[in-house]
Parts: sequence; C-alpha cells; structure tokens
Amino acid sequence: MAKRAWTVGVDFGGTAVKVGLVMSTGRVHRMMVIASRRLATPAAFIDGIARTVRSLARSVGVQSSQLCGVGIGAPGPVDVARGVIHVLVNVPGWHEVALRRPLERRLKCPCFIDNDVNLFTLGEWRFGAGRGARALVGLTLGTGVGGGFVCDGALYRGVSGAAGELGHMIIRAQGWRCACGARGCLEAYVGTKGILRMTRQAVRKRPGVLRTMAHEAQGRLTPELVSRAAQRGDPAARAIWERVGASLGIGMVSVINAVNPDRIVIGGGVAKAWRFFAPAMTQTVRAQAMAIAQRAARIVRARLGAEAGVIGAAVLVWQHGER
Repeated sequence: MAKRAWTVGVDFGGTAVKVGLVMSTGRVHRMMVIASRRLATPAAFIDGIARTVRSLARSVGVQSSQLCGVGIGAPGPVDVARGVIHVLVNVPGWHEVALRRPLERRLKCPCFIDNDVNLFTLGEWRFGAGRGARALVGLTLGTGVGGGFVCDGALYRGVSGAAGELGHMIIRAQGWRCACGARGCLEAYVGTKGILRMTRQAVRKRPGVLRTMAHEAQGRLTPELVSRAAQRGDPAARAIWERVGASLGIGMVSVINAVNPDRIVIGGGVAKAWRFFAPAMTQTVRAQAMAIAQRAARIVRARLGAEAGVIGAAVLVWQHGER
C-alpha cells in the first residue's frame, strides 16, 4: 500500500488504551491494546504511544514519518487548536498537558487530539450507524455518559470545547448526586453507578434470580450481571432496565427538542443491554418529544463497537488533511 495511506487512531480509555492502524476505508488493519495504568502519566503516555505507533508503522513497512497522521481521543475536555488536554478527572496528574507537539516531535507526522466521545460520534457518522445523517448526536453509556454533535459533517465543540456533556443534563430536580457534584444528572441514573445503585436496592428488597446471581458474584455487581438476570426473566432486573430506559428517554426528549437531530446513535458498554432498555426509552420519547422534531429523529444503536473511537480518531486526521 502507498505511503501515507495509513493512519493511526488512539482511544484513551479508563482501563485500556487502544491504538489501531486504520485504512482509508475505515477498516482497522491492526489493533494493539495497552493497560491504561502503564500509560498513566503524561510522560509514560507520550513514550508508550510513540513506541506503539512506530511498531504499527513498521508492521506495514513504513516509518512513522510516512503516516498520514495520528489522532487521539482523550476522556476529558481538550483545547483542540493547541493540542492540550485540560484535565482528565479520572486520571490523576493530567492538568493542562500539551500532548500534540511532543508527539509530533517524536513521530515526525501530524498529530491531532479531541474528546473521545466527539471521536466516537465522528466515527459513527463516517462509517457506522450515523452515515448520511445531517445532524447527528452521539451518546456513550458507561461509567460516565458522554455526548457529541456532528452537524453538516463537522464536529460542534462549543465556544470553550465543552459541548456534548449530555450526561450532565438535569432530568430530576434535586435527584441523585452525580459524580460531577450536581444533583439529578442523566449520568446519575443511566451510568454504571446509577444502575448498580438500583441493583443494590433491588437485591435488598426482593428475592429472585438477581439476588442469587449477586450472591454468587460475592457482591461484585456489574450492568452485565443485571442484563443476564433480565435475560433469565427476573422481574427486578427488568424493572431496573425499564427505569434506565425511561430516564434515558427523558434525556433524549430534551436533546430532540433542543437540537432537532435526524439521528441519535447510542453506544458504550451499557448499550449492550439495548433490548432491555430501548422499549421504555422509545415509549418516553414518543409520549413527550415535540412531534415535529420527533418525526425527524431516529434513535439507533452504534455499529462500530470497540473500534469506534479508533476509527473516529483516524477520521479526525483526515478531516484536518482535507482543509
């Protein structure tokens, strides 16, 4: 394959950093996964990513300087123009870290940085469930709840780069406390912590499959465990997912009414329980969203899976090259 036909995408997650060699078709040719704890400090991250990118480039017979570029998705607010990560709330030691220039000096190729959910959304818009959308909203459900907007092919970041914090929409006044410090955020009800809070309450109150599975897991609760219990027909587990779906639906009503998108793509680990929460979400949207905006909006499940962030990071590089 010709030189500069390869792009590297990096998805910096809380537990793992994915580094993928991406073809111009959007296919990930090769992926390397590194435990995030090994790259926890800025110096370790820069060194580890530089070595990994060089290794991937050599695997296809090119030098890092011959790559189209490297795109990086970071789990926090980013100054895109300067290539600076403002802060990573869940990773100590990351405050106003200049990442782009040190990597460009090491790799001798263009490097670009953006928020990870922005890049999830960009990847799904270009190659996934958002293809053809004019106004796309991306939403990721996991420990946190993040969002991104692509309008007419361009990311919308807001005036200070903080657009898309959909997890911190208030859906219940004076509701549960969120990790951000506010009360009643969407994330507090549909993120992992909220789901496990409901699970602990259900396990204490009623016997059944969910309680048995929680006991067998020695209290190590996960959304996946709740999904397995729901699959086995446990009423408490199914009620939890219905509450998640209804809460998510309230958030989507606000998004639909405010943004008027033609597509909303939902991904992330919690989205694996789609079959259990989607009906309640859809019912809430149909009952409460403005009809004219609701008719235009399709809510769909993401298609790119674990590769979405890596692919979106590559798309970021290509879009800079097209300017």
